[in-house]
Amino acid sequence: MLFFKKSDLEKKAEKGDKSAILELLRKGKKDKAKKLLEKHEEDPDLRKVLFDLYLEEENYLQAYRLLERYGEELGSAKERALVYEKAGNYTKAIEEYMKVGDFESLYRAGSILYATGNKEKALEVLERALKIAPPTKREEVEGKIYQVKKELGLVEEKKESLLEKLRKGLKKTKESVELGVIFRGRKVDEELFEELEELLVRADMGVKTAVNLVEDLRKTAIRKNIKTSEELKDVTKEKVKELLKGCEGELNLPEGRKPVVILFLGVNGSGKTTTIGKLAHRFGGEGKKVMLVAADTFRAAAIEQLEVWAQRSGADITKRQEGADPASVVYEGVERAIKEGYDIVLVDTAGRLHTKEPLIRELRKIKKVIQKLLPEEPSETLLVLDATVGQNSIQQAKVFKEAVDISGIVITKLDGSAKGGAVVAICRELGVPVKLVGVGEGIEDLQPFKVEDYVEALFE
Repeated sequence: MLFFKKSDLEKKAEKGDKSAILELLRKGKKDKAKKLLEKHEEDPDLRKVLFDLYLEEENYLQAYRLLERYGEELGSAKERALVYEKAGNYTKAIEEYMKVGDFESLYRAGSILYATGNKEKALEVLERALKIAPPTKREEVEGKIYQVKKELGLVEEKKESLLEKLRKGLKKTKESVELGVIFRGRKVDEELFEELEELLVRADMGVKTAVNLVEDLRKTAIRKNIKTSEELKDVTKEKVKELLKGCEGELNLPEGRKPVVILFLGVNGSGKTTTIGKLAHRFGGEGKKVMLVAADTFRAAAIEQLEVWAQRSGADITKRQEGADPASVVYEGVERAIKEGYDIVLVDTAGRLHTKEPLIRELRKIKKVIQKLLPEEPSETLLVLDATVGQNSIQQAKVFKEAVDISGIVITKLDGSAKGGAVVAICRELGVPVKLVGVGEGIEDLQPFKVEDYVEALFE
Protein backbone atom coordinates (compact mmCIF):
# COMPACT_ATOMS: atom_id res chain seq x y z
CA MET A 1 0.00 0.00 0.00
CA LEU A 2 1.27 3.47 -0.91
CA PHE A 3 0.92 6.45 1.40
CA PHE A 4 1.21 9.96 0.08
CA LYS A 5 2.57 12.56 2.43
CA LYS A 6 1.09 16.01 2.12
CA SER A 7 3.57 18.75 1.36
CA ASP A 8 4.04 21.70 3.70
CA LEU A 9 2.45 23.85 1.02
CA GLU A 10 -0.74 21.77 0.98
CA LYS A 11 -0.90 21.72 4.77
CA LYS A 12 -0.67 25.52 4.88
CA ALA A 13 -3.24 25.83 2.11
CA GLU A 14 -5.69 23.58 3.97
CA LYS A 15 -5.44 25.91 6.98
CA GLY A 16 -6.51 28.81 4.75
CA ASP A 17 -3.09 30.35 4.11
CA LYS A 18 -3.70 32.74 1.21
CA SER A 19 -0.14 32.69 -0.16
CA ALA A 20 -0.13 28.88 -0.11
CA ILE A 21 -3.44 28.70 -1.99
CA LEU A 22 -2.18 31.22 -4.54
CA GLU A 23 0.92 29.07 -4.99
CA LEU A 24 -1.31 26.05 -5.69
CA LEU A 25 -3.07 28.10 -8.34
CA ARG A 26 0.24 29.15 -9.84
CA LYS A 27 1.25 25.50 -10.04
CA GLY A 28 -1.94 24.68 -11.95
CA LYS A 29 -3.72 22.85 -9.11
CA LYS A 30 -6.88 24.83 -9.73
CA ASP A 31 -9.45 22.27 -8.57
CA LYS A 32 -7.63 21.68 -5.29
CA ALA A 33 -7.26 25.43 -4.70
CA LYS A 34 -10.91 26.05 -5.52
CA LYS A 35 -12.13 23.46 -3.00
CA LEU A 36 -9.99 25.06 -0.30
CA LEU A 37 -11.18 28.54 -1.22
CA GLU A 38 -14.80 27.38 -1.00
CA LYS A 39 -14.06 25.80 2.37
CA HIS A 40 -12.62 29.10 3.65
CA GLU A 41 -14.90 31.55 1.86
CA GLU A 42 -15.75 33.21 5.19
CA ASP A 43 -12.28 34.76 5.00
CA PRO A 44 -12.69 38.13 3.16
CA ASP A 45 -9.34 37.83 1.34
CA LEU A 46 -9.95 34.26 0.24
CA ARG A 47 -13.47 34.85 -1.06
CA LYS A 48 -12.12 37.65 -3.26
CA VAL A 49 -9.69 35.16 -4.77
CA LEU A 50 -12.56 32.66 -5.17
CA PHE A 51 -14.75 35.28 -6.87
CA ASP A 52 -11.95 36.10 -9.33
CA LEU A 53 -11.48 32.40 -10.01
CA TYR A 54 -15.19 31.93 -10.76
CA LEU A 55 -15.04 34.86 -13.18
CA GLU A 56 -11.99 33.39 -14.90
CA GLU A 57 -13.88 30.11 -15.38
CA GLU A 58 -17.05 31.96 -16.44
CA ASN A 59 -18.85 30.20 -13.60
CA TYR A 60 -21.30 33.07 -13.19
CA LEU A 61 -23.90 31.28 -11.08
CA GLN A 62 -21.36 30.51 -8.35
CA ALA A 63 -19.99 34.06 -8.57
CA TYR A 64 -23.60 35.27 -8.23
CA ARG A 65 -24.03 33.13 -5.11
CA LEU A 66 -21.03 34.86 -3.53
CA LEU A 67 -22.34 38.29 -4.50
CA GLU A 68 -25.74 37.57 -3.01
CA ARG A 69 -24.13 36.51 0.23
CA TYR A 70 -21.32 39.02 0.62
CA GLY A 71 -22.31 42.01 -1.48
CA GLU A 72 -20.23 44.69 -3.10
CA GLU A 73 -16.88 43.95 -1.50
CA LEU A 74 -16.28 41.51 -4.36
CA GLY A 75 -14.93 42.49 -7.77
CA SER A 76 -15.24 45.76 -9.65
CA ALA A 77 -18.62 47.30 -10.52
CA LYS A 78 -18.21 46.12 -14.12
CA GLU A 79 -17.44 42.55 -12.99
CA ARG A 80 -20.42 42.54 -10.65
CA ALA A 81 -22.62 43.87 -13.45
CA LEU A 82 -21.52 41.05 -15.74
CA VAL A 83 -22.28 38.42 -13.08
CA TYR A 84 -25.72 39.90 -12.37
CA GLU A 85 -26.49 40.03 -16.10
CA LYS A 86 -25.44 36.42 -16.71
CA ALA A 87 -27.46 35.26 -13.70
CA GLY A 88 -30.54 37.09 -14.93
CA ASN A 89 -30.71 39.72 -12.16
CA TYR A 90 -31.11 42.55 -14.64
CA THR A 91 -32.07 45.23 -12.11
CA LYS A 92 -28.77 44.82 -10.24
CA ALA A 93 -26.81 44.50 -13.51
CA ILE A 94 -28.15 47.85 -14.74
CA GLU A 95 -27.43 49.45 -11.37
CA GLU A 96 -23.78 48.32 -11.47
CA TYR A 97 -23.26 49.25 -15.14
CA MET A 98 -24.63 52.74 -14.43
CA LYS A 99 -22.12 53.15 -11.59
CA VAL A 100 -19.26 52.59 -14.06
CA GLY A 101 -20.62 55.04 -16.59
CA ASP A 102 -18.17 54.36 -19.44
CA PHE A 103 -19.44 53.76 -23.01
CA GLU A 104 -19.44 49.97 -22.86
CA SER A 105 -21.30 49.91 -19.53
CA LEU A 106 -23.92 52.45 -20.57
CA TYR A 107 -24.49 50.60 -23.83
CA ARG A 108 -24.95 47.29 -21.99
CA ALA A 109 -27.33 48.92 -19.48
CA GLY A 110 -29.36 50.47 -22.31
CA SER A 111 -29.49 47.16 -24.19
CA ILE A 112 -30.74 45.29 -21.11
CA LEU A 113 -33.38 47.94 -20.44
CA TYR A 114 -34.55 47.61 -24.04
CA ALA A 115 -34.61 43.79 -23.91
CA THR A 116 -36.64 43.87 -20.68
CA GLY A 117 -39.21 46.26 -22.12
CA ASN A 118 -38.24 49.53 -20.38
CA LYS A 119 -37.85 51.42 -23.64
CA GLU A 120 -38.14 54.99 -22.30
CA LYS A 121 -35.28 54.47 -19.84
CA ALA A 122 -33.35 52.52 -22.48
CA LEU A 123 -33.55 55.49 -24.85
CA GLU A 124 -32.26 57.86 -22.17
CA VAL A 125 -29.27 55.61 -21.33
CA LEU A 126 -28.43 54.84 -24.98
CA GLU A 127 -28.40 58.54 -25.83
CA ARG A 128 -25.91 59.05 -22.98
CA ALA A 129 -23.81 56.23 -24.41
CA LEU A 130 -23.88 57.84 -27.86
CA LYS A 131 -22.31 61.03 -26.52
CA ILE A 132 -19.16 59.13 -25.50
CA ALA A 133 -19.22 56.39 -28.12
CA PRO A 134 -15.97 55.72 -30.03
CA PRO A 135 -16.26 56.47 -33.78
CA THR A 136 -16.35 52.75 -34.67
CA LYS A 137 -19.43 52.23 -32.47
CA ARG A 138 -21.49 55.31 -33.31
CA GLU A 139 -23.41 53.76 -36.21
CA GLU A 140 -24.33 50.71 -34.11
CA VAL A 141 -25.61 52.85 -31.22
CA GLU A 142 -27.49 55.20 -33.55
CA GLY A 143 -29.17 52.16 -35.11
CA LYS A 144 -30.32 50.87 -31.73
CA ILE A 145 -31.58 54.33 -30.68
CA TYR A 146 -33.54 54.57 -33.93
CA GLN A 147 -35.05 51.14 -33.28
CA VAL A 148 -36.15 52.15 -29.76
CA LYS A 149 -37.60 55.44 -31.02
CA LYS A 150 -39.48 53.59 -33.74
CA GLU A 151 -41.01 51.17 -31.21
CA LEU A 152 -41.95 54.10 -28.96
CA GLY A 153 -43.70 55.77 -31.91
CA LEU A 154 -41.28 58.70 -31.96
CA VAL A 155 -40.37 58.18 -35.62
CA GLU A 156 -42.35 57.08 -38.62
CA GLU A 157 -40.96 54.56 -41.05
CA LYS A 158 -42.35 52.67 -43.98
CA LYS A 159 -42.43 48.92 -43.40
CA GLU A 160 -39.32 47.24 -44.76
CA SER A 161 -39.68 44.29 -47.11
CA LEU A 162 -37.93 41.02 -46.32
CA LEU A 163 -35.44 41.78 -49.12
CA GLU A 164 -34.57 45.15 -47.52
CA LYS A 165 -34.18 43.48 -44.13
CA LEU A 166 -31.96 40.77 -45.61
CA ARG A 167 -29.84 43.38 -47.38
CA LYS A 168 -29.19 45.00 -44.03
CA GLY A 169 -28.89 41.68 -42.25
CA LEU A 170 -26.24 40.36 -44.63
CA LYS A 171 -24.23 43.58 -44.45
CA LYS A 172 -21.41 41.98 -42.44
CA THR A 173 -21.10 39.09 -44.89
CA LYS A 174 -21.03 41.50 -47.83
CA GLU A 175 -18.44 43.76 -46.15
CA SER A 176 -16.23 40.80 -45.33
CA VAL A 177 -16.67 38.80 -48.51
CA GLU A 178 -17.77 41.30 -51.21
CA LEU A 179 -19.61 38.71 -53.31
CA GLY A 180 -21.33 41.46 -55.28
CA VAL A 181 -18.18 43.51 -55.88
CA ILE A 182 -16.19 40.66 -57.48
CA PHE A 183 -18.50 40.67 -60.53
CA ARG A 184 -18.09 44.39 -61.34
CA GLY A 185 -16.38 44.98 -64.68
CA ARG A 186 -14.26 41.84 -64.54
CA LYS A 187 -13.07 39.60 -67.33
CA VAL A 188 -14.38 36.04 -67.11
CA ASP A 189 -11.12 34.16 -66.63
CA GLU A 190 -9.46 31.65 -64.30
CA GLU A 191 -8.44 34.39 -61.86
CA LEU A 192 -12.09 35.41 -61.41
CA PHE A 193 -13.16 31.80 -60.79
CA GLU A 194 -10.39 31.27 -58.21
CA GLU A 195 -11.31 34.49 -56.36
CA LEU A 196 -14.99 33.56 -56.39
CA GLU A 197 -14.24 30.13 -54.94
CA GLU A 198 -12.18 31.71 -52.15
CA LEU A 199 -14.94 34.21 -51.32
CA LEU A 200 -17.61 31.50 -51.18
CA VAL A 201 -15.45 29.54 -48.73
CA ARG A 202 -14.93 32.69 -46.64
CA ALA A 203 -18.69 33.21 -46.57
CA ASP A 204 -18.79 29.74 -44.92
CA MET A 205 -20.70 28.08 -47.75
CA GLY A 206 -18.47 25.02 -47.34
CA VAL A 207 -15.34 24.00 -49.24
CA LYS A 208 -16.97 21.12 -51.12
CA THR A 209 -20.01 23.17 -52.09
CA ALA A 210 -17.86 26.13 -53.19
CA VAL A 211 -15.51 23.97 -55.30
CA ASN A 212 -18.40 22.13 -57.00
CA LEU A 213 -20.32 25.35 -57.62
CA VAL A 214 -17.35 27.12 -59.25
CA GLU A 215 -16.52 24.06 -61.35
CA ASP A 216 -20.13 24.02 -62.56
CA LEU A 217 -19.84 27.75 -63.39
CA ARG A 218 -16.65 27.16 -65.41
CA LYS A 219 -18.42 24.57 -67.54
CA THR A 220 -21.53 26.74 -67.94
CA ALA A 221 -19.40 29.76 -68.96
CA ILE A 222 -17.75 27.70 -71.71
CA ARG A 223 -20.99 26.09 -72.87
CA LYS A 224 -22.95 29.36 -72.99
CA ASN A 225 -19.97 31.45 -74.15
CA ILE A 226 -20.33 33.85 -71.22
CA LYS A 227 -18.03 36.85 -71.72
CA THR A 228 -19.01 39.41 -69.05
CA SER A 229 -18.88 39.10 -65.26
CA GLU A 230 -22.42 40.52 -64.98
CA GLU A 231 -23.72 37.57 -67.04
CA LEU A 232 -21.73 35.22 -64.79
CA LYS A 233 -23.23 36.88 -61.71
CA ASP A 234 -26.77 36.12 -62.93
CA VAL A 235 -25.81 32.49 -63.61
CA THR A 236 -24.17 32.24 -60.16
CA LYS A 237 -27.33 33.46 -58.46
CA GLU A 238 -29.42 30.91 -60.35
CA LYS A 239 -27.00 28.11 -59.37
CA VAL A 240 -27.16 29.10 -55.68
CA LYS A 241 -30.95 29.15 -55.87
CA GLU A 242 -30.76 25.60 -57.25
CA LEU A 243 -28.55 24.61 -54.30
CA LEU A 244 -31.22 25.99 -51.98
CA LYS A 245 -34.06 24.12 -53.66
CA GLY A 246 -36.24 22.65 -50.93
CA CYS A 247 -34.62 24.85 -48.27
CA GLU A 248 -37.57 27.21 -47.96
CA GLY A 249 -40.52 26.31 -45.75
CA GLU A 250 -43.48 27.90 -43.99
CA LEU A 251 -44.55 27.31 -40.42
CA ASN A 252 -47.02 24.45 -40.14
CA LEU A 253 -50.00 25.86 -38.22
CA PRO A 254 -52.94 23.52 -38.95
CA GLU A 255 -56.26 25.34 -39.15
CA GLY A 256 -58.92 24.17 -36.78
CA ARG A 257 -56.44 22.52 -34.43
CA LYS A 258 -56.24 24.01 -30.95
CA PRO A 259 -53.78 24.35 -29.37
CA VAL A 260 -50.94 24.09 -31.88
CA VAL A 261 -47.69 23.20 -30.08
CA ILE A 262 -44.28 24.39 -31.32
CA LEU A 263 -41.23 22.84 -29.66
CA PHE A 264 -37.95 24.81 -29.73
CA LEU A 265 -34.50 23.21 -29.56
CA GLY A 266 -31.03 24.77 -29.58
CA VAL A 267 -27.89 25.29 -27.53
CA ASN A 268 -27.81 27.95 -24.85
CA GLY A 269 -27.00 31.29 -26.42
CA SER A 270 -28.36 30.46 -29.88
CA GLY A 271 -31.21 32.96 -29.57
CA LYS A 272 -33.88 30.36 -28.79
CA THR A 273 -35.69 32.28 -26.05
CA THR A 274 -35.62 35.53 -28.04
CA THR A 275 -37.05 33.68 -31.06
CA ILE A 276 -39.89 32.36 -28.90
CA GLY A 277 -40.57 35.88 -27.60
CA LYS A 278 -40.66 37.40 -31.08
CA LEU A 279 -42.98 34.67 -32.37
CA ALA A 280 -45.24 35.18 -29.34
CA HIS A 281 -45.41 38.88 -30.22
CA ARG A 282 -46.29 38.02 -33.83
CA PHE A 283 -49.00 35.52 -32.90
CA GLY A 284 -50.41 37.89 -30.29
CA GLY A 285 -50.63 40.61 -32.94
CA GLU A 286 -52.70 38.19 -35.05
CA GLY A 287 -55.19 37.89 -32.21
CA LYS A 288 -54.08 34.46 -31.06
CA LYS A 289 -54.03 33.39 -27.40
CA VAL A 290 -50.43 32.34 -26.67
CA MET A 291 -48.89 30.25 -23.90
CA LEU A 292 -45.13 30.09 -23.25
CA VAL A 293 -43.75 27.04 -21.40
CA ALA A 294 -40.44 27.47 -19.54
CA ALA A 295 -39.05 23.92 -19.82
CA ASP A 296 -35.40 25.05 -19.64
CA THR A 297 -35.44 24.61 -15.87
CA PHE A 298 -31.68 24.21 -15.48
CA ARG A 299 -30.94 27.94 -15.78
CA ALA A 300 -32.77 30.43 -13.57
CA ALA A 301 -31.85 33.12 -16.10
CA ALA A 302 -33.67 31.21 -18.88
CA ILE A 303 -36.93 31.19 -16.89
CA GLU A 304 -36.61 34.90 -16.07
CA GLN A 305 -35.79 35.79 -19.67
CA LEU A 306 -38.88 33.96 -20.90
CA GLU A 307 -40.98 35.77 -18.27
CA VAL A 308 -39.73 39.10 -19.64
CA TRP A 309 -40.75 38.07 -23.15
CA ALA A 310 -44.16 36.91 -21.88
CA GLN A 311 -44.78 40.37 -20.40
CA ARG A 312 -43.45 42.11 -23.48
CA SER A 313 -45.53 40.08 -25.95
CA GLY A 314 -48.68 39.85 -23.86
CA ALA A 315 -48.47 36.04 -23.69
CA ASP A 316 -49.09 33.87 -20.62
CA ILE A 317 -46.44 31.58 -19.15
CA THR A 318 -46.28 28.24 -17.36
CA LYS A 319 -43.16 27.90 -15.19
CA ARG A 320 -41.81 26.28 -12.08
CA GLN A 321 -38.74 26.81 -9.96
CA GLU A 322 -35.22 26.17 -11.21
CA GLY A 323 -34.39 22.44 -11.24
CA ALA A 324 -37.96 21.22 -11.76
CA ASP A 325 -38.55 18.29 -14.11
CA PRO A 326 -38.88 19.81 -17.62
CA ALA A 327 -41.37 17.22 -18.88
CA SER A 328 -43.70 17.85 -15.94
CA VAL A 329 -43.63 21.61 -16.68
CA VAL A 330 -44.55 20.86 -20.31
CA TYR A 331 -47.38 18.55 -19.23
CA GLU A 332 -48.76 21.23 -16.93
CA GLY A 333 -48.49 23.92 -19.64
CA VAL A 334 -50.12 21.88 -22.41
CA GLU A 335 -52.87 20.61 -20.10
CA ARG A 336 -53.62 24.19 -19.05
CA ALA A 337 -53.61 25.35 -22.68
CA ILE A 338 -56.19 22.68 -23.58
CA LYS A 339 -58.47 23.54 -20.64
CA GLU A 340 -58.24 27.33 -21.10
CA GLY A 341 -58.54 27.44 -24.88
CA TYR A 342 -55.10 28.65 -25.99
CA ASP A 343 -54.34 28.78 -29.72
CA ILE A 344 -50.54 28.42 -29.62
CA VAL A 345 -48.14 26.82 -27.13
CA LEU A 346 -44.43 27.69 -27.51
CA VAL A 347 -42.11 25.38 -25.53
CA ASP A 348 -38.58 26.43 -24.55
CA THR A 349 -36.15 23.56 -23.81
CA ALA A 350 -32.64 23.19 -22.39
CA GLY A 351 -29.59 23.11 -24.64
CA ARG A 352 -26.71 21.70 -22.62
CA LEU A 353 -24.65 19.83 -25.22
CA HIS A 354 -21.97 18.91 -22.69
CA THR A 355 -24.53 16.48 -21.23
CA LYS A 356 -25.55 14.92 -24.55
CA GLU A 357 -27.23 11.67 -23.47
CA PRO A 358 -29.36 13.19 -20.67
CA LEU A 359 -30.36 15.98 -23.09
CA ILE A 360 -31.51 13.49 -25.74
CA ARG A 361 -33.50 11.50 -23.18
CA GLU A 362 -35.06 14.68 -21.83
CA LEU A 363 -36.17 15.95 -25.27
CA ARG A 364 -37.69 12.57 -26.15
CA LYS A 365 -39.56 12.56 -22.85
CA ILE A 366 -40.91 16.07 -23.51
CA LYS A 367 -42.20 15.05 -26.94
CA LYS A 368 -43.80 11.92 -25.46
CA VAL A 369 -45.56 14.02 -22.80
CA ILE A 370 -46.95 16.39 -25.46
CA GLN A 371 -48.25 13.46 -27.52
CA LYS A 372 -49.88 11.89 -24.49
CA LEU A 373 -52.16 14.93 -24.30
CA LEU A 374 -52.22 15.86 -28.01
CA PRO A 375 -51.26 12.88 -30.24
CA GLU A 376 -50.83 15.03 -33.39
CA GLU A 377 -48.52 17.57 -31.76
CA PRO A 378 -46.02 19.15 -31.84
CA SER A 379 -46.93 20.63 -35.24
CA GLU A 380 -43.41 22.04 -35.45
CA THR A 381 -40.09 21.10 -33.85
CA LEU A 382 -37.81 24.01 -34.66
CA LEU A 383 -34.04 23.96 -34.21
CA VAL A 384 -32.58 27.42 -33.54
CA LEU A 385 -29.04 27.94 -34.90
CA ASP A 386 -26.76 30.94 -34.43
CA ALA A 387 -25.55 32.31 -37.80
CA THR A 388 -22.37 33.71 -36.22
CA VAL A 389 -21.27 30.13 -35.48
CA GLY A 390 -21.58 29.27 -39.18
CA GLN A 391 -21.11 25.68 -40.25
CA ASN A 392 -20.03 24.65 -36.74
CA SER A 393 -23.72 24.72 -35.86
CA ILE A 394 -24.20 21.66 -38.10
CA GLN A 395 -22.53 19.46 -35.47
CA GLN A 396 -24.86 20.90 -32.81
CA ALA A 397 -27.81 20.14 -35.06
CA LYS A 398 -26.85 16.48 -35.43
CA VAL A 399 -27.08 15.97 -31.65
CA PHE A 400 -30.62 17.37 -31.57
CA LYS A 401 -31.62 15.30 -34.61
CA GLU A 402 -30.65 12.19 -32.63
CA ALA A 403 -33.25 13.13 -30.05
CA VAL A 404 -36.30 14.14 -32.11
CA ASP A 405 -37.37 14.74 -35.69
CA ILE A 406 -36.68 18.36 -36.62
CA SER A 407 -39.29 19.93 -38.93
CA GLY A 408 -37.62 23.27 -39.50
CA ILE A 409 -34.64 25.51 -38.77
CA VAL A 410 -34.53 29.06 -37.44
CA ILE A 411 -31.29 30.93 -38.19
CA THR A 412 -30.71 33.83 -35.80
CA LYS A 413 -28.20 36.72 -35.70
CA LEU A 414 -27.80 36.80 -39.48
CA ASP A 415 -27.21 40.55 -39.10
CA GLY A 416 -24.19 39.92 -36.83
CA SER A 417 -22.50 37.28 -38.98
CA ALA A 418 -19.82 37.41 -41.66
CA LYS A 419 -20.83 33.80 -42.42
CA GLY A 420 -24.10 34.40 -44.26
CA GLY A 421 -23.24 31.72 -46.80
CA ALA A 422 -23.55 29.08 -44.07
CA VAL A 423 -27.32 29.06 -44.70
CA VAL A 424 -26.54 27.06 -47.87
CA ALA A 425 -24.30 24.57 -46.05
CA ILE A 426 -26.72 24.18 -43.12
CA CYS A 427 -29.73 23.46 -45.30
CA ARG A 428 -27.94 21.09 -47.69
CA GLU A 429 -26.19 19.16 -44.92
CA LEU A 430 -29.20 18.75 -42.67
CA GLY A 431 -31.90 18.36 -45.32
CA VAL A 432 -34.31 20.43 -43.22
CA PRO A 433 -36.02 23.60 -44.50
CA VAL A 434 -35.15 27.01 -43.06
CA LYS A 435 -38.43 28.52 -41.90
CA LEU A 436 -37.38 31.73 -40.16
CA VAL A 437 -34.35 34.03 -40.10
CA GLY A 438 -33.41 36.66 -37.53
CA VAL A 439 -32.12 39.79 -39.31
CA GLY A 440 -31.95 42.27 -36.43
CA GLU A 441 -32.62 42.90 -32.75
CA GLY A 442 -36.06 44.44 -33.24
CA ILE A 443 -39.17 42.54 -32.25
CA GLU A 444 -40.32 42.55 -35.91
CA ASP A 445 -36.98 41.29 -37.25
CA LEU A 446 -37.80 37.58 -37.23
CA GLN A 447 -38.88 36.91 -40.81
CA PRO A 448 -39.91 33.99 -43.05
CA PHE A 449 -36.98 32.67 -45.10
CA LYS A 450 -37.29 33.30 -48.84
CA VAL A 451 -34.61 31.82 -51.12
CA GLU A 452 -35.12 34.44 -53.85
CA ASP A 453 -34.65 37.37 -51.46
CA TYR A 454 -31.74 35.71 -49.65
CA VAL A 455 -29.74 35.12 -52.84
CA GLU A 456 -30.46 38.61 -54.19
CA ALA A 457 -29.29 40.17 -50.90
CA LEU A 458 -26.17 37.95 -50.74
CA PHE A 459 -24.93 38.91 -54.20
CA GLU A 460 -26.07 42.53 -54.22
